[in-house]
Amino acid sequence: MFSGLPSERISRIGVAEFVGAAATLVAGTLLLRRAGLFYLERPYSYYFFFPGVMALFISGWLVFRIVRRGEYPWVFGLAAIALPLFQPSVAPYTVRFRVVVAIRDLALITTAVLFVARSIRRADELERRVHVQAVSWSYTAIVLALVSYAMFEDVLPPLHATWVASALLASWMAAWAYESARYQR
Repeated sequence: MFSGLPSERISRIGVAEFVGAAATLVAGTLLLRRAGLFYLERPYSYYFFFPGVMALFISGWLVFRIVRRGEYPWVFGLAAIALPLFQPSVAPYTVRFRVVVAIRDLALITTAVLFVARSIRRADELERRVHVQAVSWSYTAIVLALVSYAMFEDVLPPLHATWVASALLASWMAAWAYESARYQR
């Protein structure tokens, strides 16, 4: 397709749409959080609310375009960016709330696993090998990072499950890009 890009599943348009979707996702989330802080001051909150909704709409449209073209690795990158944005930070930590968050996280992880399995099944033999090697490298790196965290747990801040899931997806995408570039040479 284009020289210098890791795989036939990645185009320059996909790279631009990924960057745009990531930027508008972060901007939209932050603008809506800011609007939530000023919800009592109606005219002031509208300055943040409508641009935040528009940014999330643009992000969703760009993600739809990426998925429609079948450039699935960019979706993993967006998931890695999105997971830390939606962690519960000011919610009460009751038993019922923890169950709801656990079900949500389990649904997200199950969806990611099914998505990986589907993309691997649809790929050819070389692309499958690249996916499997990328998953093995990224999971190994995350396990080493978690073991290192366990050693220094007393001096580090608490670790959230969404951070681990985000790191798994981000490391998978980075390993996938590296392995794809290595096989293209």
